[in-house]
Amino acid sequence: MPVRRPSTGLEQVLPTPDQVDAAVGNRLDPTGPAVVGSISLLPNGIRDSHDITPLDCLGPATPLMRVVFEKGDVRGVALRDFARFGAGVAVSNVHTGAVRFASDAEANRLFAAFVSQWRSCNGSAVTVHLTPTASLQWTVTDVRAVGGILSATILSAETSGRQAFPTEHAVGVAADCIVDVDVAVTGRAETGTRAVDLVQLMLANTNP
Repeated sequence: MPVRRPSTGLEQVLPTPDQVDAAVGNRLDPTGPAVVGSISLLPNGIRDSHDITPLDCLGPATPLMRVVFEKGDVRGVALRDFARFGAGVAVSNVHTGAVRFASDAEANRLFAAFVSQWRSCNGSAVTVHLTPTASLQWTVTDVRAVGGILSATILSAETSGRQAFPTEHAVGVAADCIVDVDVAVTGRAETGTRAVDLVQLMLANTNP
């Protein structure tokens, strides 16, 4: 289990519940307090081509994976999730994270690498190998880099052919931090700029 630590300032980059609600358009509840610590907080269950193909498209397909961010000199991580399920909900859950690097230059270097990588993955089908006989498919679509924010829409479905559902994914950089947001859209709603709007709010939090 992650160790919850006192805020180091990085926690302040994470969005408030009111900021999340404003960005996504419906009420979501924090699933717990913010968690602040080292890169060990980032999910580490997918690391190589035995787990996912193509591995190079893991970054745009899903947020805050350790193998993606460890390519930079990470000095701290803050995470917080929000969720709500029920009738009339356009967004069911949101994952937010802020990753601090050794310098502004290091954060910008990794962000520039993300832009190139996400663009090369646009339109790619990414297969997650769950078991020898079961898999999940993510399709990276609509990659855009506008105003210092990188975004994509990810379509997720079982490879058995069940209908895909969309997730908005966006990252942005400010000073020595990269922020990463994933917004799950329900079947009753269209994708839009929710993840981008939330990234903009978080970037503003880096310089209150």
